[in-house]
Amino acid sequence: MTIAAARRAWRAVVAVVYDRRRLYPVVAALTALISGTAKADAPPPSLQAVTFRGVAYSVNEVDPKKDDLQMFLKFSNGVYIHDFTGLQTYLDGKGEKLLFGANGGMFQPDFSPCGLLVENGTEVSPLNTNDGQGNFYMKPNGVFLINAKHEARVINSADYPTELTPAVWATQSGPMLVMRGDINPDFNASSKSLKIRSGVGVRKDGIAVFALSSKPVSFYDFAALFAQRLKCSNALFLDGDISAFYVPGAKFNLPQTFGPMIGVVTKAP
Repeated sequence: MTIAAARRAWRAVVAVVYDRRRLYPVVAALTALISGTAKADAPPPSLQAVTFRGVAYSVNEVDPKKDDLQMFLKFSNGVYIHDFTGLQTYLDGKGEKLLFGANGGMFQPDFSPCGLLVENGTEVSPLNTNDGQGNFYMKPNGVFLINAKHEARVINSADYPTELTPAVWATQSGPMLVMRGDINPDFNASSKSLKIRSGVGVRKDGIAVFALSSKPVSFYDFAALFAQRLKCSNALFLDGDISAFYVPGAKFNLPQTFGPMIGVVTKAP
């Protein structure tokens, strides 16, 4: 089963409850609800409202020198965490609280990562530089990581093996959106392929910037957001239709299931 087939299967599950002709509005409304963009100009206080080329985005900035950003996949018993509710349950058991959550890149139908995943210095899933179909395999794809110096980086997957500072947390996805300040040259400015999209970029000051669109956008426009508005030298696509952010107080009316997840955590009071 391909990744695209898995996406279609997920849509079919939703369509059991909602007419297929209404599936897109349901997905878009769900994404807006979870990301806090049901009203585009009023996201939750922990997210920024950014409008670019007429589209509203929810944006979150993470300082790896100060914020505890981690990657997650399974509970200690080997069961997949799957969603933000499960992630908070997992963190509750460690005396921690989830401050921000995001889907952490693409995954296989069995929820295993398509590529690299590093958790607290341990490689959970290896780097994948194979060819294939789907967004993940659009070259170059990339790695978002936090290294041992508490630096956030987005790099070409091909460059990962030569990184001198070991990754403590890392996830692989694709395609790269922005490379050294330039939009991926394979993107078409006039493309009509529009999807809800989420991604992460890193500015020159080292801040990691997460963005989630409130409505479908093209790869080109999404990359332009990172390059021109968010001023990220490098940026990476995380996922499409099922993309979601978590902030405290968000409510979930429909299921969102992921493989890898990204979270900013703190000690519970």
